[in-house]
Amino acid sequence: MNKFSVKISKLDYDIIIRVRKLREKNGISQRELSQLMKLSKSFVGKVEALGQPDKYSIRHLALIAKALKLKSLYELLPKFIPKEDIIEIKYQKVPKKNKDGSESKQLEERILEIHSI
Repeated sequence: MNKFSVKISKLDYDIIIRVRKLREKNGISQRELSQLMKLSKSFVGKVEALGQPDKYSIRHLALIAKALKLKSLYELLPKFIPKEDIIEIKYQKVPKKNKDGSESKQLEERILEIHSI
């Protein structure tokens, strides 16, 4: 499998991971969250994909909080100020697993290493 690398703000990465966890906890797909935010159906998927340049903006955080019925925007933010500004994430794309354990044609990203720059 090919290996890739991306540089991203640690704060952006933390927010993306937090939103993904909340979304999954609520049983909401990427497409469903995008639709609840009244954005293109692929928006959240693009944000969650490491190889894509799309990120959440302040406006998006308010839309996410409403869509997930959160009480505050603070629920989307990390508890502490990140020590790092920019991080580099090394990852590879691997086939997703089907429910029966076989490999899917769809790929997912597997993080290999994260370090600060």
